[in-house]
Amino acid sequence: MKRILTIAGAALGALILILLVLPMFVNADTFRPRIEDMASQALGRKVQIGNLSFSIFSGSLTADNLSVADDPRFSQSPFLTASSLKIGVKIWPLITSKHLEITGIAIDQPIVHLISNSANQWNYSTLASTGNSAPSQPKAQPTDNLTVAKLDVTHGKVTVAEAGAKAPSVYNNVQMETTNFSLASAFPVTLLLDLPGGGTMKLNGNVGPVNSTDATLTPLEADVKVDSFDIAKSGFVEPASGISGVADLTNHLSAANAKAHLKGVATLHQLKLATNGAPSGVPIAMDFDLDYSLPQSSGTLNSGLLHVGHAQANVNGTFASKAAVTSIDMTAAGQGMPIDDLVAALPAFGVILPSGSSLHGGTMSINVHAQGPSSALVATGNIGAYNTRLAGFDLGSKLSAVSKLTGGHAPTGDTQIERFTSNINYSPAGIQASNIVLVVTGIGQVTGSGTMSASNALNFHLVAQLSSGGVLGGTLGQTVSMAKLPFAVEGTASQPKIIPDVGGAVGGVVSGLGGMLGGMTKGTAGNATTPAQKLGKTLGGLFGK
Repeated sequence: MKRILTIAGAALGALILILLVLPMFVNADTFRPRIEDMASQALGRKVQIGNLSFSIFSGSLTADNLSVADDPRFSQSPFLTASSLKIGVKIWPLITSKHLEITGIAIDQPIVHLISNSANQWNYSTLASTGNSAPSQPKAQPTDNLTVAKLDVTHGKVTVAEAGAKAPSVYNNVQMETTNFSLASAFPVTLLLDLPGGGTMKLNGNVGPVNSTDATLTPLEADVKVDSFDIAKSGFVEPASGISGVADLTNHLSAANAKAHLKGVATLHQLKLATNGAPSGVPIAMDFDLDYSLPQSSGTLNSGLLHVGHAQANVNGTFASKAAVTSIDMTAAGQGMPIDDLVAALPAFGVILPSGSSLHGGTMSINVHAQGPSSALVATGNIGAYNTRLAGFDLGSKLSAVSKLTGGHAPTGDTQIERFTSNINYSPAGIQASNIVLVVTGIGQVTGSGTMSASNALNFHLVAQLSSGGVLGGTLGQTVSMAKLPFAVEGTASQPKIIPDVGGAVGGVVSGLGGMLGGMTKGTAGNATTPAQKLGKTLGGLFGK
């Protein structure tokens, strides 16, 4: 037994010695020109690697750096650089015959620069191209036989510089894993990365075969998941647009021939779409189905369903990017949307209610067309609210100064809105409202127009056509039931101020009486008995006469 153990120990020692000595007989750096040539021919770009060393224990060749040239039409700097490159190889063929059989590639800390020009062409389009679009670089040869069992990328960074952009977008912590990698056939890919400004993206699907004419035409089929994407910090929207929020997204992506189809759902938290708005208090979700063209840098939203609780609106239209500016042409329409579901989301769209008030019950409708660059978007259309209650806001008491002109009194309490409709024009300067019709229970109908600035300052000129038995009631009754009393609304959306137009109000009342004044019977002095005399007494008391 002792002899057997001695022999076994000697054999093990000899094996270890062989493993330690063998790399000394394998000059790994002699394979560097061959590897550079293979990679250059496959990618159609000049590839350079640092000094190679061989590790028999890991079965790999290791280089201390890597660089891949860019298309000279875009940049003279490298398209890709990396701090280290590890190439897995089959040991025995390498030792016995110096035959190189690659089993895997691992790239650590690569930095990739993606660049587009004014024609929406990308610098990666000529990768693995057999064409002559970049004549100063090696012409790619057929790559059917280039296969790698495993390709891993760790701790990577990708910069994306679009034509006209003020600064590139940066994607950090890029991790990619592929198996059975081949330029000539489809291969599975898992990709994870950190998004600009915050959030993460995970892509899981299949890529390839790589198009040998234009890499941007390469097919891709994948599921994509985005978490906690910060819209404002991403750099994808202009700060002047006022758009902000955090997005979660799941969708399926199908791409081929530089055209992509995406279908999924986006959930937006704390969304704000208006410069004068505030973040939504509830998530806003949208189911979407869209097509996107890479050469045109434009897309079509075939169908979008925006929903907050049970409230739903349909959205569709187009969008396009040029010189880093995104232009939008979209239409949104919704009918019978429950206000109770919408109320917490209204601030996101610039709808600010008076301080301490809230809407309860009823429905809302919208039909709006938005057009222009995202930083200066203009939206026109109409909105409506029906059978809702504005709790905590007493319009009757706010109108008391107006109602005193008739000798009556306004009802007090919450404001019961039977109907509100208006045409709107929204722009960065604020909101213009025209053809306003507001019907309030116990008060009557209010019409007019006005503006709300980007700072929420109000400037409205309205006319109240007061109903009998409500504001008018008592003194004048039906006689002036058709009186039109003008007033202005100033202040801010959260602190509105109602200011009566005294001259216009008196004229409106007199006009409402019409020719009836001529047929009135004069009463005795100091004893006002006719409607005309009662009106005179009311106005006299109001103005201290």
